[in-house]
Amino acid sequence: MNNCEKMLKPVFPILIILLLFFGAAVSAQIDGDPLYVNKVETNGHSFYAWRPFYSSTVEGERWRKDYLWPVYTRKGFQDETYGRFLFFGYSSDFEEDTDRHRNWIIPFWFSGTSKSDEDYLAVFPFGGNICEFLGRDKVSFVLFPVYAKSHINEVKTTTVLWPIGSKTTGGKVERFRVWPFYGMSSLEGEYVKKSYLWPIFHTVEYTNEHNPGGGFILVPVYGRIKTEQADNYWLAAPFFRYMRSDGQWIVHAPWPFIQLADGDMKKRIFWPFYGKKSLGTQTKQYWLWPLLWNNKTDYAAHVQHRRNAVPFFYYRSDVVTKKTASHEVGDVPNRYWKLWPLMSWERVENKSRFRTLDLWPLRNTPGIERNWAPWWTLYRRMNDNGETGHHLLWGLYRQTHGEEEFEWSLLKGFLGYKKSESNRSYRFLFMRFGEEEEQP
Repeated sequence: MNNCEKMLKPVFPILIILLLFFGAAVSAQIDGDPLYVNKVETNGHSFYAWRPFYSSTVEGERWRKDYLWPVYTRKGFQDETYGRFLFFGYSSDFEEDTDRHRNWIIPFWFSGTSKSDEDYLAVFPFGGNICEFLGRDKVSFVLFPVYAKSHINEVKTTTVLWPIGSKTTGGKVERFRVWPFYGMSSLEGEYVKKSYLWPIFHTVEYTNEHNPGGGFILVPVYGRIKTEQADNYWLAAPFFRYMRSDGQWIVHAPWPFIQLADGDMKKRIFWPFYGKKSLGTQTKQYWLWPLLWNNKTDYAAHVQHRRNAVPFFYYRSDVVTKKTASHEVGDVPNRYWKLWPLMSWERVENKSRFRTLDLWPLRNTPGIERNWAPWWTLYRRMNDNGETGHHLLWGLYRQTHGEEEFEWSLLKGFLGYKKSESNRSYRFLFMRFGEEEEQP
C-alpha cells in the first residue's frame, strides 16, 4: 500500500458516514443547518440552501439566488432581473416589452440600453456614454478627466480637466468654475454665490424675497452674512462663529470643539468628550466620540431609543407613546440588543430570538442571515407566540415546547421524542414510530 492510499484509508469511512447522515436527513425532510435547509411555507414562500455555496429565496413574485455570497447574487421581481458580482459587477434586465438593460463593471466598463431606448457604451477612462448613472440622465466623457459632460432633465454640465473647469446651465441653475481661482453658483430667485482663490474668499447674495441679504467670508480672517431674518459673524473663519435670529442662536468657540445652540435646533457639543443635538424629531447624544451614543427619534405613535458602545454593544427599543388597537402607552413591542461578537437578543411583537455566537457586527444583514450566520450560531432560543424552541450545536440537539406539544431530537432525528395531548411518537435512525392516539 503506497503512502497516498494510507492517507486516504481513514477518510473513506468518514465520507460514507456523512453521506448516509445527510441522505437520511434529507429523505426524512429534516433540515441540516447550517449546511442544508429546505423550507416551504403555507403562503407559498420558500427557502432552499446549501450554505454557504448557494441559497434560493422565493416570496411571491420576488426571488433571489446567492452563490457564495457576496461573490454573486441574482434577484428578480415580476419582469425585472438584477445581478451583482462582488461589489463592482452589475447587470439588469427590465420589462420584457422593452430592450432596457445594463451591464457594468465599475469603474471600467459600462454598456446597456436606457429607458428611452438609447444604446450606450463607455470604457473608463478612455471615453464613451453612460445613461442613468449617478442620478444623471446621461454622462459622456473623453480621456477623463480631460473632458466630460452630463445632463439631468434640462440642466447640462460640461467639465474640462476636472475639477478645474466646469459650466452648468439650464432651468433656474447656472454654475461656472475655474478652480481654484473663481467659482459662481446661482439659483434663480434664491441666491448667487461666488468664490475667489478657493477656499480663501466667498460672497453670497440671497435673492429670495422672504429672506433677502448677503455677505462674505474671508478665510481665515473674518466673515459676515446678514439677511432679513438672521445675522452671522465669523472670526478666524471657520473656527469662531456667532449667529442670531428670532428663533435661533449659534456659537462656535472654536469649531469643532465647542458648539452651542438654542432655538429650533438645540446643541451642546464639547468635542470629543460630550455632545448633544436636538432638531425636529431627532436627538443625538455622545460621550467620548465616536465610542458612546444615545439617540432618540420620535414617531407618531412611538419613540425609538438607540444606544451604542462602538463596536461592542448596540441596543434599540420602540416604546409606545400613543394608545393603539394592539398596544397601551408604555408598551415595548420591539426590542433588540447585541453584545458583539458574543450574543444578541431581539423581540418583534410576540416573537423573540436569542443566539450565540453572533460574529457579524451589524444587525440582521440579509445576505449574512441567509448564507453565513448559522455556521457560527452555536445556540439559539426562539419564542413564537408562546412556543419555545432551543437549537444547540447547529441543531444537533433541538427542543420545542408549546402549550399542547413537546418535542426533542438528537443528531437531527437520529433519536427523538414527541408528545401532544393525545399522541406519542419516537424517532430512531431518522424514522418516526408511534403516533398512536392514547386510550383514556
